[in-house]
This record gives sequence, structure tokens and C-alpha cells, in this order.
Amino acid sequence: MPGNPNREFLLELSALLNKRVKIILESGRVYTGILRGIQDQSLNLVLGDAECDNVKIFRVFIAGKSISEITLAEEPFDLTGLAKELSVMFQPQNVKVIEEAGIIQVLDRFTVSEEGVKGTGPIAERISKILEKYKAEKSNV
Repeated sequence: MPGNPNREFLLELSALLNKRVKIILESGRVYTGILRGIQDQSLNLVLGDAECDNVKIFRVFIAGKSISEITLAEEPFDLTGLAKELSVMFQPQNVKVIEEAGIIQVLDRFTVSEEGVKGTGPIAERISKILEKYKAEKSNV
């Protein structure tokens, strides 16, 4: 059982930041967009590049008290699959998946996420090539 359920809830919700989500309101209205912000206490949300009733909306602020449901509207990035690819080059013991943070640590020096690689040098370039190849293969599936 998690130590602090409220903290775990906010970690899960924070993992949806910058992802496409679907928000269903108590009124039945449905918004789809990129989750850009969360206010911790009230769960007020900000969606960017949103849509509701076939109307495009640049930014919309949604009151937390009006939300009935929040769902991820896109397939999550497969960290485990990428970690397997990285393990071929860098040995499994040098590749660690940190699911709750949405990252992979390689050689304890490089951080890899769906957005890219943090680190510099030839190894970071090699990791970037593996990441780009992996993303390209997944987008063709």
C-alpha cells in the first residue's frame, strides 16, 4: 500500500502533463487537449490545443469541481520496450526504468524520456539514435 495516497494520486495525475487527455465534466461536456497545468489543491486544470463540441480552443481552464472523469487520450510511451532496446547496447544492469518519473537512466549518467536524452557526448548521441529509431518504428506500427 502506498505511503501517502494523496501524493500518489498527484504523481499519477502529474504523469499526464503534456499528454493528450479527455476531460468529461459533470454536465456531460467533453474536452480533449494537452494537459498543460494542474492546481494541486482544487485540481483545476489547464488544457492547451483543446477541442470541445468540434470547436478548437487555444487554452481552456477547467474548474476541478466540475470534472467527472480524466482519461489519457493517447497510448502511453512504452518505456519498457525502449529500455530493452537500450539494454542491447548498454547491458541490462546499466539501464534502469523509473516508471513513476517516466524516465530511463542509462549508465547512471544519462536520462532518457519520450522527449529526448539529457546528457552530452558520443554516448548521449548513440542513445538519441536508439530513441529516434524506436519512436519511428512505433509510429509505423
